[in-house]
Amino acid sequence: MEGQNRQTTDVAPAEEHHADIYGEDGAVRASFLAQIGAAIADRDTITLKREVDDLHQSELGDVLEALHPEQRRALVELLGSDFDFSALTEVDEAIRLDIVDNLPNAQIAQAVQELDSDDAVYILEDLEKEDQDEILSQLPFTERIRLRRALDYPEETAGRRMQTEFVAVPPFWTIGQTIDYMREDKNLPERFSQIFVIDPSFKLLGAIDLDQILRTKRAVKVEEVMHETLHA
Repeated sequence: MEGQNRQTTDVAPAEEHHADIYGEDGAVRASFLAQIGAAIADRDTITLKREVDDLHQSELGDVLEALHPEQRRALVELLGSDFDFSALTEVDEAIRLDIVDNLPNAQIAQAVQELDSDDAVYILEDLEKEDQDEILSQLPFTERIRLRRALDYPEETAGRRMQTEFVAVPPFWTIGQTIDYMREDKNLPERFSQIFVIDPSFKLLGAIDLDQILRTKRAVKVEEVMHETLHA
């Protein structure tokens, strides 16, 4: 009995740490916003992280929309790498642009690597192409290719989303590097039979079939065994 009582007492604080942030009217509670605002004003990152750490991305998005513009920017700045960028997919476009435009491209590049491809595209598509290019240049090659091809499609089209689902490698990789990449990258499509070969400027050079990869020695470079394609 005593053991059970102690267990209940231990669990309760964790369950009560985050009360419902919404009031009866469905808006974010003024008291919660006041706590966030005070932490921002004091530049109290510990309290700020504790208050938003367990929020779902949609909840954090609602908080961002309820704050003053200066508070939004300060919140993102104070949280740094702990800020959940997926929350930006939940806010109005004007608010998202206001936040992103005040961030260094290096921070955005680091953040989008942690996002699903669709969320990354959703954030990047609002930026000027010059900023997109600078951000993409800081990403790993294959992720850069996926996002660049998706962004090249018109907004609100299936192509913009679907083009994240393909596999591409640079021509200078070896077959061994390609095999290791397919084994280790968790973001690859579940099913594919061909790998595209693309140069750093996103030009499609050719393709290589999986059966060809399996029959080729690890030290051979992709460009030596790929077949050229006419479809760019």
